[in-house]
Amino acid sequence: MKQSIMGLLIAIALLGLMACDTSSDGSVGETEVEHENPGGMESAARQLGVSVEILREALGPPPPDTKSAAQKLGVSEAQLNQALGRPPKGHDEERQTQGGPRNKGPNKEMPAPGGLSPKGPGNGGRGEDRYACVIVPSGHCIFTGIPHDTRLKQGTDEVFDRDGNFLFSMNESAAANSSGEILVASGKPASKGDDLIESSQDEMTRDEKAYHRVMAVMFPIRNAIMYDIATVTQTEWDELVKDLSRRSIKDTTYTDGPTPRDNYYGRQGVFDLAKNPDGKDIHHDVMKFLEEAGLYLLCHVTSDEFNRILKDTHPEGHDPCADAEIITKIPF
Repeated sequence: MKQSIMGLLIAIALLGLMACDTSSDGSVGETEVEHENPGGMESAARQLGVSVEILREALGPPPPDTKSAAQKLGVSEAQLNQALGRPPKGHDEERQTQGGPRNKGPNKEMPAPGGLSPKGPGNGGRGEDRYACVIVPSGHCIFTGIPHDTRLKQGTDEVFDRDGNFLFSMNESAAANSSGEILVASGKPASKGDDLIESSQDEMTRDEKAYHRVMAVMFPIRNAIMYDIATVTQTEWDELVKDLSRRSIKDTTYTDGPTPRDNYYGRQGVFDLAKNPDGKDIHHDVMKFLEEAGLYLLCHVTSDEFNRILKDTHPEGHDPCADAEIITKIPF
């Protein structure tokens, strides 16, 4: 009799455990957020600019580790908690500074706490970017964050949005940050939240015009390799990188260096890597390609004086235009 009662108690306990790990529709593996608020994950994913799958994977099993998840998603823990509708842990938690720059809209990157960093040579008024990519079911490493909304159509002066709608001419536009502030021409690479806006170029120097066009060229390349790699074809990639290939920028791949820092990927190499990352986080390799490609293109299309500025303001003291091994400059 005692054995029967004990068996019954064990069965009840097991059923209770299964119920705790099962959603209302019977699915297993539901997160704490989804249990508390069935629509919370979808809403949070939209606010953070990621898919529900990426957000769920970043949070992990209950209870969610929001600090680790925030690092994976490239946002602050306070921003993640806010998106999830979770109260802050305490008064010492990081919070967005009041009076900081506001987002352009619900689909823009949220600025880091404290707003934008002070403007100065080489930084263009933007803070340090935090990047991460997450392996999705297709096997690709998709970056967290929001793609650029605008792109320059290759071989033209026409700027389109991601839906293919014509917006304005490249000659009447400029690259701006997520707060709508026009970027200062520098060696700072394209960043999250940067996009083209309609703006006069009448007061710009030739180097400044070239800088904004470089940004416009790099936006769709960044989108392709960071966010859209699952659907981008070889033909589409070749078209996107024409401005690089005609200047022999990033022709080769080298992966036999003594440390990962010594390795680099060329145009084809980084495309192949992104198409098949083999389960690895490849965001460092991708970002290195994008940053160097943008710098080398800038070296080609700007003056020697601007090239010297790129050297003098390089954060690691490099001479990017010497690294580019340019024999003959090819301007736009």
